[in-house]
Amino acid sequence: MRVDVAVITCQELWDSFLKQKATVVKEKSLNLYQRNREIFFTTFPPNKPIEQITIDDLLEWKSALLARYASASVTGYIGVAKMVFGWAVDQDWLRKNPMEKIPTGNFRNRDNDRIITMEEYALLLDACPTQEWRVIVALARIGGLRCPSELKQLRWKDVDWTQNRFMVRSPKTERHVNHATRLVPLFPELRVELDKSDKTTEFVLQSYQGTNWSLYEPFQEIAERSGVGVIKCPFRNMRRSRSNEVADRWGARKESLWIGHSEAVMEKHYRMHLDKDFPTC
Repeated sequence: MRVDVAVITCQELWDSFLKQKATVVKEKSLNLYQRNREIFFTTFPPNKPIEQITIDDLLEWKSALLARYASASVTGYIGVAKMVFGWAVDQDWLRKNPMEKIPTGNFRNRDNDRIITMEEYALLLDACPTQEWRVIVALARIGGLRCPSELKQLRWKDVDWTQNRFMVRSPKTERHVNHATRLVPLFPELRVELDKSDKTTEFVLQSYQGTNWSLYEPFQEIAERSGVGVIKCPFRNMRRSRSNEVADRWGARKESLWIGHSEAVMEKHYRMHLDKDFPTC
């Protein structure tokens, strides 16, 4: 039997949704949902009944978001809100999803994409305040690891010095068969930084265990000090830079194996066409 939807408020909806998701999703996803909740309540009062929210209200909300945030970010916010209201339908709290006809948009935003050159990499290393920070930058730019998820789990026992490779645990791909881990070469530029590090700890980046891994602002301080300047989406762009290098030097198959995504994903989200790719006339 359907409950009286008039008594279900926005706050009750979001609280119930988050309580249920807390048992089935990873911490990163839960934090994302909580962030979306905060953004939603900047427009909609928590005590507003969910059945009173109209398509026009939601279209105005989307327009306000687009005036404040990047389109790719708005795509994410709209997508989560659509999920939450769809969940309300599943609970029999709404007859239909008011978000259903709201265009989600496109997650792709290539405006911030850039290659971080090896010359810039050297400058960034020189500006790092500690050896751990040198390793963070090396793992992201030379190893091509996802940050922070893959860096956080890297242990010294995962490094095979004899075979010159290391194992990466990947929370993002672990749900796929045979993709919970991957082997990555111990590239010379990366090995030299690991060689300098304290190997008596369990984790390669021991001092960051148990923290929230807020690396963006400290990295930008390093980038400013290096002379490179602000780098938007720095860790994604370091991974992107290595992806392109590996594909160009060793081919798409090894790029897929070492960087940890499909060739289709690489072409859609990582491949960049540089001046060197065009013939000279």
